Amino acid sequence: MPRTNRLVYFLGVATFLLFLIFIVIPKLQNPTPTSYLNAQNPITGEGRQEQPAAGGAGGAEGKGQVPPPVPRYMSWFPHGDFTEQHESFRNALRIAYDTKRIIIAPMLRLGKPYPWLPFNQLAQRYEAQEKTILRRICKTPEAAEQWRIDLEPCYSMNEWTEIPWSTLFDFTQLEAEFGIQIIERVRDHNWGKHESAVGFIDSVDIVDPMSFAANGSSVEHGEQIVQPPEPLRKPLKKYLGAAQLASFDATLVQFGALSSAARYRTRSSKGQSALKRALNSRLFVTPNNLAPVTSTANQMIEALGGRRRYSSLHLNLAKFIALDARISTTDESALSSVARKELMNAVVLEIFGDIPINQAVSATMPLQSSRLSELLARPQVDRHQLLDACVEYRATIDSRYPINYLVNDITNDPVTRPDLFGPLMETFPCTFSKSDMHKWNIFDPTWAYQIPHMGDQGVDYETLLGPIIDILMASDAYSFFEIPQTPLTRFMRWQPKKST
Repeated sequence: MPRTNRLVYFLGVATFLLFLIFIVIPKLQNPTPTSYLNAQNPITGEGRQEQPAAGGAGGAEGKGQVPPPVPRYMSWFPHGDFTEQHESFRNALRIAYDTKRIIIAPMLRLGKPYPWLPFNQLAQRYEAQEKTILRRICKTPEAAEQWRIDLEPCYSMNEWTEIPWSTLFDFTQLEAEFGIQIIERVRDHNWGKHESAVGFIDSVDIVDPMSFAANGSSVEHGEQIVQPPEPLRKPLKKYLGAAQLASFDATLVQFGALSSAARYRTRSSKGQSALKRALNSRLFVTPNNLAPVTSTANQMIEALGGRRRYSSLHLNLAKFIALDARISTTDESALSSVARKELMNAVVLEIFGDIPINQAVSATMPLQSSRLSELLARPQVDRHQLLDACVEYRATIDSRYPINYLVNDITNDPVTRPDLFGPLMETFPCTFSKSDMHKWNIFDPTWAYQIPHMGDQGVDYETLLGPIIDILMASDAYSFFEIPQTPLTRFMRWQPKKST
């Protein structure tokens, strides 16, 4: 009898364990998500989470069903050059993912950047960019609109333009993988309750911890929250935490500047980590969505020997001069011939310190007998022939020999300034610029006129889109060097690694 009881007991325990293993535990386990669209729920208060409402069949609202949530939006005011505006957009993507808001993106400004400003001044600068009004008041002055041309003078109106970000970048994967929706504001420069990119906006939260002390927490412990008198000359040392970002309930959150990632802190999660990896390697990193621009870059890449057969060299000489304690002026034209030579010798030394050792060795070794050595032995060199000889030398004799694509901030045509670029050209004779390619008809000189929907009359799109071409050239280069470094160096580190 006891043996029978023990058998019944063991059978009961085994049945209970099987029930737990095959029925209960699978129901308690969360399925592994295939994307990060719903990897986290938005925090609506300190430590509180709000679950998303379940939709009915076919999206119809039936009796007892919760209606879909009202769309919530966020936007910001741009400032700075391309890399600063790009960084602002990256931070907007991170915040939008964390707070489940739809992005209303201002357009990308090309040419003549303006610096960080406090919220109110930045808003005014943004409104002043409305070229429809600027053209009108430049023809017929209006006292009430004078402030616009004080900020955006008539004489410089053709030195800048705005284009939608989607002109250069493809956003489809950002929404497909992370659920981030992007609406672009392309018709005007209205914002807040006057927003034109979406329908009625019933409430707006103005948020800028760098301008308003009450918006953010202090970076410095123990600091009293006191709003300093306007105007601010530098950003406040304030930041917003993840819970603060999620606590705003207005239909639209209008940020000021978003260029500082440290001022807007989002939650750590698998989804945020995946978004960061994507933004640092493959999404929103290469501005190759505009065919005429991409085609022009590709034609120059082929002329230089092909992908990863050349290096991209960016010289920020004005900044280099400003950082050199030995030079008493920041104006390159005021330098003596000796000072110019010393300046470029210093640049050449920095290049040798940055380039791969195999290229440095090849650059210092005597050239082997070749068409390149014959050309360089002549008193006058045909530079178009030189380009072909450089490509041939690297392809058939020394695959390490450096060929450089040069970008600088002093002149479009470095060859015309041997007083400044002479030492560089002597050390690296296979150095070419976009100006060279233009003179030799390497690319279609009318490419800028082939861009659709670019209706800003009087604007030189070839000049304003030139930095985008330079970025594409750098993204396909064997190596990228910038002297001195700017945020562009960081941007170039995100470019996808491509094989030859």
